[in-house]
Amino acid sequence: MGKDANDLNRVLKMIVNRRLDEAEREIESFKPSDDYEKGYLRGLKGIIHSLRKPVEGSIVESGDPKAHLKSMMESVNTHLLNKEEEGYFTAWLDFLKKLSAGKKDVVKEKPSEQPG
Repeated sequence: MGKDANDLNRVLKMIVNRRLDEAEREIESFKPSDDYEKGYLRGLKGIIHSLRKPVEGSIVESGDPKAHLKSMMESVNTHLLNKEEEGYFTAWLDFLKKLSAGKKDVVKEKPSEQPG
């Protein structure tokens, strides 16, 4: 992607702080190198879209990101996902983790880059 986890954490922070135009410009500068990265960037774009045009009862409107985080983690762990889907849902999980815990850095390396 030409960017690392620190860059993605910075973009997620922009999104959480509702600096959506800035985050969107940053996302456009990323060049995905595989399906996982393409899915992750698609997920970030989806988060921005959902914040700009929220739907009542949606994840971003619920006010309880921890409940959605748990539910989404269960879904991801029980379904067979391709790499693009895995990237997409990982972006949402990272966003919900950052939103619910106020963590500074939640983005980890791609699964294929993690040791072990």
